[in-house]
Amino acid sequence: MADDLAHRADALLDLWSRLSAHHVVLGSGCACGVGGVSLRLEDFELDIVGYLEDAGLRCDVAAVVAFFQALQAAPQPAQPLLALLHDMQQERLPGEVAAWLLPRLERTLRSFAELHGPKGQG
Repeated sequence: MADDLAHRADALLDLWSRLSAHHVVLGSGCACGVGGVSLRLEDFELDIVGYLEDAGLRCDVAAVVAFFQALQAAPQPAQPLLALLHDMQQERLPGEVAAWLLPRLERTLRSFAELHGPKGQG
């Protein structure tokens, strides 16, 4: 089971690495054009982790609640989503936490890929 979680986390880490460098299309064109606000998917990293943290603190899995409480008390890394994915890939998260996080991250990142990624990245 741990190997499967690590393999899936590896695939998500690869997906996020590709997605995070892309620009979000705002309005009628790419945000990187003249007059637009430049946003990269990487800019949503804190929002994604915040969403996961909020859901984790409200869930019924004690290990997940404890994990996110500890995460709140610790200094935040510059790239918290990337750090979570690396920890999951390296099997540094408790099994219950990884099993809870992984499907949520898969849904979220695949949704970003479908909406904002180049063709073939979902």
